Amino acid sequence: MVPVPRDSTAALRAVLDSVFAAPAYRWAEDPPLLRMLREWWHRLTGWVEALRFGNPIAFRFFIFALLILLVLVLAHGAWTVWHTVRGAAGAEEAEPATERREPRDAAWYFAEADRVAGQGRTAEALQLAFVGLALTLDAQGLLRYHASKTPAECAREARLGGGDGERLRALVRALYAHAFGGWPLGLEDYRRWRDDMARPWHAAAH
Repeated sequence: MVPVPRDSTAALRAVLDSVFAAPAYRWAEDPPLLRMLREWWHRLTGWVEALRFGNPIAFRFFIFALLILLVLVLAHGAWTVWHTVRGAAGAEEAEPATERREPRDAAWYFAEADRVAGQGRTAEALQLAFVGLALTLDAQGLLRYHASKTPAECAREARLGGGDGERLRALVRALYAHAFGGWPLGLEDYRRWRDDMARPWHAAAH
């Protein structure tokens, strides 16, 4: 048996490795999507290489078009980020403006009630004016007012002395009759109701 030189064995092994490394000898199949993407990539790179060597001027135009496309994409992204940041800043600046509205204290409710009554909406004016009265009594420590309380509850809980308790209950009865009972109420009747409300209120004696 004739011995085989080591150099020949190494050369043969290198040739066999290169042959079996070819795609035709790959036993594990790639997923269809990956294989399709690889084929498209090889075709694209082959087309670019052919263009670069076959038509250098067209290849330069192609690279120039890609650079323009990249610049446009980056500019659009920067514009989107700037527009978003500007919109968020504008919204933050607008929030304090919406909060700076006119304070709705007792004076505001009385003025709004008189304005609404002047438009002929006397039933609505009664309700606005009563809120102003409740806020007034609350400021004087004669009532702990909350928007969820009804006029009848306010009349029961008000700490009034003398005839002021009965006067408040009479105002509430008129409010219910005209605002919820449908009784007609003229502007002069509303003004008398408001004048009765505007008289001083006194605390109950301890």
